[in-house]
Amino acid sequence: MNFRTFFANAVCGTIPGKKRRDIVRIKIKYREYLRDCKRFALEHTDGERHKVRIDVGARSHNLILLVGNVAAFKFPLHENGYEKATREKRIVDAFTKISPIKIPKLEVIQWGDITVRKYEFATGVLLKKIKPSIVIQNRDKIASQLAKFMVAIGNADPVSIRDLKPNKNEKPRFLHGWFHNDIAENFTVDPKTLDILYFIDWEDTIFYDFELGLMHARRSWEKSGFVGLTDSLIDKYTKLYKKSRKQD
Repeated sequence: MNFRTFFANAVCGTIPGKKRRDIVRIKIKYREYLRDCKRFALEHTDGERHKVRIDVGARSHNLILLVGNVAAFKFPLHENGYEKATREKRIVDAFTKISPIKIPKLEVIQWGDITVRKYEFATGVLLKKIKPSIVIQNRDKIASQLAKFMVAIGNADPVSIRDLKPNKNEKPRFLHGWFHNDIAENFTVDPKTLDILYFIDWEDTIFYDFELGLMHARRSWEKSGFVGLTDSLIDKYTKLYKKSRKQD
């Protein structure tokens, strides 16, 4: 263990909140890299001065820089990032015209030995930023939008990404197909209307059973106080799925 890692662990041991600890750890361990990433992000935005906010991806695999309200950049921390970036790009391109909810545009940029992802900035706020009472009040509206999204993505079978399926000949079916795999966290809403604006971060999208993803969503939403949202989503998904099969 080098000194910087030791120092980061010592400092972070006194900081409450995992997200805050992860950001501080990155600031210490990757100080020079962070500086260069900020410069790169600003150079690849629009030439104007913007405030740069720091975030960290799930499992601390990526450094995320939000440049004003213009763009978001994802920089890999432990690998060159090429495989994950190009896979996500293919998935985003395949579902952009299929998804009923907007997907931020994604550009893949090679920067020396690493691959950077630049995203269109997603307006709105994450659902967890909304008061539980407001979410519960608008539960059916939110669930209806998510159900429509799940049916559209789950029923789709884009030729361009069939090689990413476990079995390229497998067909979508009830609660099985292409799944965003983090419907609990990765969408933004208009805080006034509760309309879903964007579905972000398609890195973990898979062709699989929905059960595990829905279990994760239930745990996350119930922890946030969004009681009944998962049940409402499954009910509306079931009705929409059956309707889509009749139309076929």
